[in-house]
Amino acid sequence: MANFFKIYSGDYSKDGYNGGIEDGKSKRVTNRFRFFKAIHPINYIWNFNNSYDSFMQNYKEGYLDGQKVVNEVYTTNRPKGDLMEKDSYEYHLKLIEDFESKLDKLKPYLDDISKQYQRQINAMAGAGFFSNHIIPLQNRYLTFQSKIDSLQSLIDRHKQQLSLHQEKLNNLINSPRR
Repeated sequence: MANFFKIYSGDYSKDGYNGGIEDGKSKRVTNRFRFFKAIHPINYIWNFNNSYDSFMQNYKEGYLDGQKVVNEVYTTNRPKGDLMEKDSYEYHLKLIEDFESKLDKLKPYLDDISKQYQRQINAMAGAGFFSNHIIPLQNRYLTFQSKIDSLQSLIDRHKQQLSLHQEKLNNLINSPRR
């Protein structure tokens, strides 16, 4: 029954993956003609495109997995070199420092956006755009600038909170050493 369904649907995913992993583990070159040996003769006429696509996509994936097994390439989420455990204070301190550096990069970016917006409005006014167009843009710019200013002050408040957290973490790091 499974073979009938495979022929009817043209789904040769499993065959493709198994063939690919076998070739990958055996260190053979990719063999795209393996497809013609794997499919049933009816699928040369019936659902050929689906048969071919399902086989080849999974063959490629299986081949890469076979090469990974042979070459012992496995991915891990652990960083190499200095291993910091996620349950250490140093790890959390590093996260805070990284976040703080991103906030430091955000402030000049926001200033630059605001200046670009103002320059664009000035260029439009200099190019002779009518005041019917310039005045609404200037009003929008004032609203935009007030939002940028409130965002800048929010960043400053967050940086103050971060410095308090850094201080507490440093105290916790140094407390067992006393």
